[in-house]
Amino acid sequence: MTEPLMQALVVRGPQEHALEQVPRPVPAAGEALVATTHVAVCGTDIRLLRGTLHDAEYPVIPGHEWTGRVVEAPSRPELVGARVVGDGITPCGACARCAEQKPNLCEDLDEVAFTRPGAFADFFCIPAANLRVLPEELSGAEGCLLEPLCVALHAVERAPALEGRAVGVIGGGTIGLLVGQLAVVEGAKSVRVVEPGQPRRAVAAELGLSTDTALRDWDEDQPEIVFDATGVADVFPQGLRATRPGGSYVLVGYSGEDATNYEPSTAMLRELSVHGVLSGYGQLDRALEVVTSGAVRLGPLLSEPLPFQEYGSVLDDRGENAPLRSVFTSGAE
Repeated sequence: MTEPLMQALVVRGPQEHALEQVPRPVPAAGEALVATTHVAVCGTDIRLLRGTLHDAEYPVIPGHEWTGRVVEAPSRPELVGARVVGDGITPCGACARCAEQKPNLCEDLDEVAFTRPGAFADFFCIPAANLRVLPEELSGAEGCLLEPLCVALHAVERAPALEGRAVGVIGGGTIGLLVGQLAVVEGAKSVRVVEPGQPRRAVAAELGLSTDTALRDWDEDQPEIVFDATGVADVFPQGLRATRPGGSYVLVGYSGEDATNYEPSTAMLRELSVHGVLSGYGQLDRALEVVTSGAVRLGPLLSEPLPFQEYGSVLDDRGENAPLRSVFTSGAE
């Protein structure tokens, strides 16, 4: 019998990627087979396609921000036919970090689109226990943003309590604008987003967030808690100097192997606390809660969905006019 095939975006090496016909996956015990309906492309995916993701392992099928429909789920048959999202990360549960109740730092985690094939394919497999039904009021495209919202939630969790505090966000991309909205939810006294690009400032304004064009705009009234969502290494020393003495700096943007000149005395003399953020594992239920309540809006951050075949559009240099999140659809369903 001929093995059933499907379409998938396969990245075989730096700048070596194409839609290919590959074998349709078969779910292992405890897994579900999901037909992808929508998948988003983030900055990490773009680095992967351009060949600048330093720790990429090839070949790989990307796609860690997705919405799909369950085709098979022997361990959870009630999900068959349902629209779902899911936590793409499965900690091993056995390493030292897991034993310390720090699953985000798991030394042997399993992750959709990194250690296992991702959702930029007609079908993919995921542990059935990781799945959640997508509420009817959310579109498939919006479901894709629940994963970055989980990251933003963990960033807020890593920071000191935001209630009554002046909060700054550097970078008006997807994560930055999600963090900004969450800061409002948490009762921040003020939230200011630094973003040089006018289109992104317009989206921030649509979401009710105040914006500035440069860090120098904070000179007269520096925030107590700053979230760096740029993923640009050179922003780090500048951001520290823009944080109020005694404040906290939360690094949530990923800069890979990029380095920058940094004077440790900046943090020492200002008594700053620096917090790193890695993934958003364990936040999915909370993400669904804040979105369905209307406290966080996802729609303004999304492009109009395009078919899989147009994935290469994310590599076009559209400057500040590029969409915050490009979304693509599969024809498999």
